[in-house]
Formats: sequence, C-alpha cells, structure tokens
Amino acid sequence: MGVIPVVANLKKHAPGLTVDVLIHQECAQLIAHHADIRKVWVYDREQAKKSFFSAITYHLPLIMKLRREEYDIVIALTQGDRAFFLSFATGAPLRLTYNLNTLLTRMMNAFTVLQTGRRHFIEIDVDILNYFGIESRDVQMMIPIPDDIRAKIRGWLAPVTVPGEMIVAIHPGARKKMRQWKPDRYAQIAYRLHDQYGASVILLGGAGEEQLLAEIENKMGFAAVLKSCNLSLIDMAAVFSECCLFIGNDSGPGHIAAAVGCATLSLFGPNYPIICRPYIDSGEVIFKNLDCCGCRQEEHLCVRPENTCMDLIDVSEVWLKVKMMLSKIGGVKE
Repeated sequence: MGVIPVVANLKKHAPGLTVDVLIHQECAQLIAHHADIRKVWVYDREQAKKSFFSAITYHLPLIMKLRREEYDIVIALTQGDRAFFLSFATGAPLRLTYNLNTLLTRMMNAFTVLQTGRRHFIEIDVDILNYFGIESRDVQMMIPIPDDIRAKIRGWLAPVTVPGEMIVAIHPGARKKMRQWKPDRYAQIAYRLHDQYGASVILLGGAGEEQLLAEIENKMGFAAVLKSCNLSLIDMAAVFSECCLFIGNDSGPGHIAAAVGCATLSLFGPNYPIICRPYIDSGEVIFKNLDCCGCRQEEHLCVRPENTCMDLIDVSEVWLKVKMMLSKIGGVKE
C-alpha cells in the first residue's frame, strides 16, 4: 500500500515520468486502475517459492520481460532477497533502496537513510523519496475504484438498504488469531448500531472465516445486509467506499477502508499501531500497550492466555469510541 503515495509524489514532481510497479498478486487489483501507474507487473509469490524448479521457471521469463523494458531506475521498497535480486536482474543503472548494510543490499547501488525508531510503514516507504530531494510530499492513500465495480456494489446494496441510511462494515477476522477480538463482542456492537442508530451492518471476512461471520450474525440478532468471505479486494474497497465506518482488528482490510476514505476503528493487541494502523485522519485505535506487545502472536507462547491483550478491550470502550466517531460524521444520534 505504501507504493501508492510513493508513485503519486514521484509523478507530482516529475509529471513526465513513466512508472511501472511490480507487486504481489493479491494486491495488484488495488492499484491496477491508478492513473499514475503505466503497468502493473503481477508477482505470483506462491508460484515463485513452490520449489527450486518452479522458482527458476517462474523467474527466468519474468526477468527477461523486465530487462526488455530497459528501466532507468528501480526502487525496492520491500526489504528482502527477491526484491533485491529482481532489482539487480533488471539491469537498471540505478537501483535504489535503504542503507541496511547487509550482504543482500550489495545488489543495489543507490541508498537513502532509513530512520530508526518505531514509525508507520507508509512513512518509511515515502522516505525513499529523500534520495530525489522530495521533502514536501503528500502521503494520502487512494485506491481508485472503476465505475463498473462501483456500480456493481451499489447494485448489490440498493435492494437491501435505504438511501441515506448509515452503513457500517465489520471485518472481524485477522491473519493471526491473537489479533482477533471475540465474536460475541462484535455482535454486541453490531446490535447496538442497529438498535440505536438504525444502521445496516455489513459482515466481511477472508477465506475460511465463514463460520466466524455466521456466529456473529446469529448473535447480533438480525441479518447483515451483505455477508461474504469471497469478495475480491477491489470489490471490498468498493463496499467500504459506501460505508461511513469500518470496525475491525489489526488487518489488511482496515488499510483498504482508509484508502477509500472510510473512517476506521481498529482494535490492536500484539502489534504497535504506530507502525501499522490504517493511515487516515478519521481513523481511531484502541490499544492496551502491554509490556509484552510485539510478541510472536502465537497462542502457546502468550504470557497472559487467560486475559489476552485483545480480551482486555471491553465492549463499553469500543461502543464509546463508535459513538464519538459517528457524532463527528454528522446527522446521526448522539
């Protein structure tokens, strides 16, 4: 996601620049329609690392295609062996990354200073612009949604919502279970939204989270206007763009919601929100900041399994934050 403001600022300061982006397959659709990007190279991470043989057969054709582009500059925002190797393999005369002082960075030949301390990953990404002397920059995130996708989502919602009514999206899943707030607590928040604000509630999840959404819907006592674990990321972005509020854990969908202008309330436990919270002014976070924060997020290693950092987040404090955020949106009940 950090590539979006990097590209936008490069184009702002050098409008004639041609910019291509190599990005993981799952995220490619989120930038595919960005006006500042000429071409999106889709990197299939699973195919690339399936086996030694598949790594060779996958990378060789990719490298040949990249070399034919004859790029002048390659910027590696991802700090890893594949990013540095592919940067080197392009043959670009200038290969830029951060001054990490590792063996792998020897494949690069231009560096910018990586500031120390806990900082948001987007702020770290845009620091690459220091190399070009771009100090005044806009770090606003923006995912462009094609008109046909927006029309499709509005077509889904039109029969089940009332024009002008409040729509709230809840995404209760997370990649690690230690980052998840309890389903019954999400159900209580959904019930209060529906009961006190007349809000329509959307429940979204990732692959394999169907049971999680079903449990929440059953406990909140009414049907979600949309419930799905199968949306593409660009469809998800379009759904969030129709909502006034997103509520979820520390996970990717929060960043997607922020990048389409939806206010976000994110519940953080094992991770520091200063590093990876949704990057939006209208975003709020609830975080207990325990001494064990930054752990490996494994259940069997948790030092407080009976009352985890996520368990410490109470329904009442989430509801208080929800009401505060909705009051700022305007036209809703205090």
